[in-house]
Amino acid sequence: MASAPQSTTLGDLAQDAIAQYLKHTVAHAQPVLADTDPEDLHQMRVGLRRLRTAVQVFEAGLDLPKRGREPNIAALGRKLGRLRDLDVTRMSLCDRYAPDLPADEHQYLGLVLLSLAKQRHKTFKRVKRLLKGKRYGQLTQALTDWVNKPAYRAIAALPADQVVPDLVLPLVSQLWLHPGWLVGTTPSGLAIQSHLSPAAIDHLIADSGPVLHSLRKQVKRVRYQLRLVADLYPGTLEADIQRLSAMQDTLGELQDSEVLEDFIGAVVPDAKTQMPSLLALLADSRHRAWIRWQGHQKHYLDATQRQQLRLALLHPGPVQQKQPASLANSTKGSTPSTARRRSTKGQPAAPKASRAKAKPTPQPPETP
Repeated sequence: MASAPQSTTLGDLAQDAIAQYLKHTVAHAQPVLADTDPEDLHQMRVGLRRLRTAVQVFEAGLDLPKRGREPNIAALGRKLGRLRDLDVTRMSLCDRYAPDLPADEHQYLGLVLLSLAKQRHKTFKRVKRLLKGKRYGQLTQALTDWVNKPAYRAIAALPADQVVPDLVLPLVSQLWLHPGWLVGTTPSGLAIQSHLSPAAIDHLIADSGPVLHSLRKQVKRVRYQLRLVADLYPGTLEADIQRLSAMQDTLGELQDSEVLEDFIGAVVPDAKTQMPSLLALLADSRHRAWIRWQGHQKHYLDATQRQQLRLALLHPGPVQQKQPASLANSTKGSTPSTARRRSTKGQPAAPKASRAKAKPTPQPPETP
């Protein structure tokens, strides 16, 4: 009589995820250095974000080398993020807004794009030094060595379906407790103010910008973590993952229009007079995003919806153990192996471009 297949352990799940996302990150490093397609940078950051999430979620069961730990991954992601911010800003201005601008505003748009290009040139030089430098090589080599010969703590030997709920539920609880859910509600927090004027909406967005940006980051963390463990919950988490993704984009649009207005104002001081059409388009985008945000807000302020996700996370199912992951090719050295990958088949799903938080000095939207 054949024995039942052994359930995947927490260590197996962690090793597989870290191997997958490390491979995705390294594969896009050389195309980023070639700088011929902004999608390469986006995909490299996708891999880094997923990699960072895997390390965070499974940290309790891992014994990682110091150079491969979460703070080093996060630092690399932030540095690449600045370049991605500039790319997203340029694409937004050129593809989304420029076609609807009158001819007399294009000369001022040109000034804004020129300022972006100068900043991007300087930022790309820093990214180039980073990816050719010692720290990046040490990070990727340390994680490659770990994947090929993983070291664990005792908890990693437990079945993943027994441990994952305790790893994921605390972050979901932090999301439900976030004060950003109450922005634009009545004093009791039980009803959404759905008939605000555009001026009132703009005031709320400006006044609550840091809180909404913080909520967006928390939403993103939860979404990444749910996607990471989704195989343990076949079909159960997909609706929440999709809604959280849409809400993350919506909160990003709220923030982007505000920050982009500040950036334009720094380049074109009299932008309200010189570029009224562009500012009107930004305001319209912001107000439409606010309406979508209130739909997501209403959904998750419903205690029933929150409880359904909690209960779902309490009941994962076992998955069959797979062959341990490994990385055959070493990433030792300053420049990783580099086959250019146009297709993302077999790679982690790419989230949409992330967004910005407001800063005292106007900058293009940030994609954390």
